[in-house]
Amino acid sequence: MKRFEPSLQLIALLGGAVTFGTAYYLMFLAHPAWSAAPFEAFLPVFQGLILKIGGSQIIVSDIALVASVTLFFVSKDWFWLIAVALLLVSLPVTMYLLMPINFQFIEATDPDLASKAPVLLKSWGQYQIIRTIADGLAFVAMCKPVIWPKQTA
Repeated sequence: MKRFEPSLQLIALLGGAVTFGTAYYLMFLAHPAWSAAPFEAFLPVFQGLILKIGGSQIIVSDIALVASVTLFFVSKDWFWLIAVALLLVSLPVTMYLLMPINFQFIEATDPDLASKAPVLLKSWGQYQIIRTIADGLAFVAMCKPVIWPKQTA
């Protein structure tokens, strides 16, 4: 299994980088644009973007998670387990905090949604910052054993 370690590290790092990069993009580029746009312009852009990247982000994050768990058992380096824990922070934040807001905007069945949008977007941004920080720290934790591996005797 040790001979596959570099490949697993690459998979974990790529998955971690894409996961963090997507969270960063949503937090610092998309969210400010959505917040500044009129509701009629914001809604179709939000719906399209979230529907397109949501599934792929989950898959990539899961791949990084599985690779990190495997690397922890192969290398016994605790930084891989730290990365797993931080990636797992994203799961409840996404499922229980962000997804209900996403579904309100995707379904758009509430006749008062336009008036509620600023408050919902503010909450969405606050939850997304938690996810962005956790994903960023997970990526840093993944980088440590690759850039500065444990010295073995």
